[in-house]
Amino acid sequence: MSAGISFVGAGPGASDLITLRGARHIGEADVVLWTPSIVDAGWVRQNTRPDADLVDLARLGEDEITEIYRRAVRDKLRVVRMHAGDLASWGGLRAQLELCARLQLPAEVVPGVSPMSATAASVGVSLTEPDFADSVITAGQETNGMPDLEQIRQYAQFGTTMAVVVPAARAGELADALRAGGFDDSTPVVAAYKVSWPDEIVARTTIGELLVTVKQHRLWRHTLFLVGGAVRAGKTRSAGDASRRSSSGDGVVRWSRNRSSWTKRATPAPEPEVTPEPEPVAKPQRVTVVAEPIEVPEPAAPAEAEAPARKPAPAKAAAASTATKTVTAQAKKPVPRTNAAKTAAAAKAAAAKQPAKTQAKTPVKKATGQAQPQRGRRV
Repeated sequence: MSAGISFVGAGPGASDLITLRGARHIGEADVVLWTPSIVDAGWVRQNTRPDADLVDLARLGEDEITEIYRRAVRDKLRVVRMHAGDLASWGGLRAQLELCARLQLPAEVVPGVSPMSATAASVGVSLTEPDFADSVITAGQETNGMPDLEQIRQYAQFGTTMAVVVPAARAGELADALRAGGFDDSTPVVAAYKVSWPDEIVARTTIGELLVTVKQHRLWRHTLFLVGGAVRAGKTRSAGDASRRSSSGDGVVRWSRNRSSWTKRATPAPEPEVTPEPEPVAKPQRVTVVAEPIEVPEPAAPAEAEAPARKPAPAKAAAASTATKTVTAQAKKPVPRTNAAKTAAAAKAAAAKQPAKTQAKTPVKKATGQAQPQRGRRV
């Protein structure tokens, strides 16, 4: 390591969770800035140079730390500043890098294992799962006291996994803030204190039993709390788990029953799957056929109908009436069109013969009105 400063993530506390790169920088450093409570002090003393200066950060102010940086630039020293966990969760990293840039002190960042990852590995869970959480919200990582409860309540409205570092003595206030944000008492919680250390405490509980669990384990210092359905015990979903989960508008199942505020999530909802539309089926063309009218000849009337009607004689009036009734009765019956003319002619002929027979049968009356029989002539 050339002259400059290296910010090294010391991991959750166990010495064997320090990365190989971080351990190499620690072994080559002229000055090591560290806090004995973040990593095993015996390992640090065994793995640093005998002439290296070991400085306790807890006893230094910001001005004193800045003076060490100046001396490193002047004397071409190699400095290591150790931080617990991973430097990605340290809110003061940007300010330190800007200070080094002003002092013209080369700086390097070496990542480490976060306590959040170590806790999840200790209880055998993942912080994100498709059916329970698609993101992780961290709060209170670098605070000396209790994080803003209103901020925690707002974070809880998203319904995803939360990693909160707060003093265990104020666990009751944390539970109230989580309830106000929408989590119910059955939501799983993992409480981890000094994870990966020989005297670590990792306990499973729920929001409803959080205060009781903390008191049972006599926790009061800063403790990491993992909250959400993804940190539930076991990997098999039971019927009870299903009763505590509910569906939201973006289709993702959440752990708590009252996840109605999920619509306020900051990240955009996944776009719905677009089902390709089926190819349009060609409809048969509608063809309109216009047919020319066909002339149908009207049935020919009987020949005698064409002649002008004659006024029937008085003597034939009764016979004509009878013939007319006969023809009318026959016309009502369905007679083929080809026999209509023949039927009418036959009816007329019959009517013409009937008056003659009637006259032959009627005797001739004399003026007196009585008919006299004819006498035969003698020859």
